[in-house]
Amino acid sequence: MDFRQLEIFRAVMDSGSATAAARLLNLSQPAVSRQLSQIESELQVDLFIRGGGKLRPTADALALYDEATYAFEGIERVLNLADRMRGRDNGVLRLAAPYAFSEALLPQVVARMVESHRNLRYATEFGRYESIAAMVAKRQVDIGILKEPVGHPGIQTVPLLECGTVCVMREDHALARVAEVSVAQLARETLVLLGRDTAWRSDLQSLLRGQPRMPNVRIDTHSAAAVCAFVAQGLGVSVLPALVAAQFADKGLVLRPLTAAIRHRFVVASPVGLHASRLADEFALAAAEIARQLVERAMPGGAAGV
Repeated sequence: MDFRQLEIFRAVMDSGSATAAARLLNLSQPAVSRQLSQIESELQVDLFIRGGGKLRPTADALALYDEATYAFEGIERVLNLADRMRGRDNGVLRLAAPYAFSEALLPQVVARMVESHRNLRYATEFGRYESIAAMVAKRQVDIGILKEPVGHPGIQTVPLLECGTVCVMREDHALARVAEVSVAQLARETLVLLGRDTAWRSDLQSLLRGQPRMPNVRIDTHSAAAVCAFVAQGLGVSVLPALVAAQFADKGLVLRPLTAAIRHRFVVASPVGLHASRLADEFALAAAEIARQLVERAMPGGAAGV
């Protein structure tokens, strides 16, 4: 099975028929059908169930398609890298970031990049830190935004922003009138908290356990956007890394520094050994500048945020 046959097979899977695949590849329908039959003969498996003018993929076809897609993505990554090495901007920059950063940070960074690279395309993925780290290590993306500790082989990082922890509340909440929030004040509130499986959440809970009164945790969630939406509905106050909370500061929320020394270090990650790219360098510089601006705008005078 050669590369051209693989390309034809993928086109048939993507389009759903030999006729549609032929149009995509500028071939005749009989030529596509012959190639499919030859692939099946060489592999000695049935890839499609034929009938009614349609091709229905078998389980073997679906498995082969997954591998073919991975192979084509690898080829595309090589071509994109070659374009960037030649200083061209007509490739694709593949980015991955936590869901929370789809609100402000990543769109603003890409907007900054577009100013000087108008022909460059961007492919974005969003997920949890663990999945982003895996994508970077496997070179499925060129750049990822992560939070330390990374602890994943195959990844190199540069600093993005180190920030503190903030209390998030509605504008009409009593804590919005104070300059900063203590753990003792927080313990008297109804809370909406982000995910139990983070080190900083464990640190926060240890501090709260030391208070005379344990707070009422009304809502637990793994989404920073959901946390802020619940807070905006008056369901409690929350605690978030300053950079994460800053993504949602325009939704009628107020951020106040938490006096507890819980720090967060965000980084820009790329695969180890990947050829140095001016695009990656530009991305990291723009991301660091915009991240700091977001926190400073969300917390005027709140130096503890960064």
